[in-house]
Amino acid sequence: MRYLVAMSADDRLEDLDRWLERERLERIRQDAQELAEAERAEVGLLDRIAGTAGQAVTISLCSGRAYEGRMRRVGRDWIELDALHPSRTMIVNAAKVAWVSGALGRVRPGDERRPRLGLRSAVQEMAETGRRAVIVTVAGDLTGVVARVFADHCEIRAVAGADASRRTQSVISVPFSSLEAIWVV
Repeated sequence: MRYLVAMSADDRLEDLDRWLERERLERIRQDAQELAEAERAEVGLLDRIAGTAGQAVTISLCSGRAYEGRMRRVGRDWIELDALHPSRTMIVNAAKVAWVSGALGRVRPGDERRPRLGLRSAVQEMAETGRRAVIVTVAGDLTGVVARVFADHCEIRAVAGADASRRTQSVISVPFSSLEAIWVV
């Protein structure tokens, strides 16, 4: 059995206003959710890593190696890390990163804090020290001085012993596509 309740015109208008307000608030909530999803779709991993400057992170490479340290800088395709064990500043090729753990920052795409220099520039900066470096590649580690840096590779001159000034004639070209990490010793 149905009971019909008679509503006054004012009550009907109030009921309609409440219903319209609920609908309006629901549309606002849906729009905000869609906007948040669209913004997240624009944020890359390096954008989020850039937001962790000074924070502790662990970076694992595709080769299975992992480095713990504090984030320093992020470039277009590289990450600079103050590694803990052993203590050193290193450049990691972002294309070789398998995963990152740590409190990743909330950064919008194209954040101004992130320099747009490429891996070549980061390797060139290390080469300018003239010091002995360890170059980690997918095929193994190399030790030497970064002699020259080209568009897509660098030349490593082998050194005799721990003295970077005692260079040998052996030169190895390392494509950036195989470079996982590099640091000066």
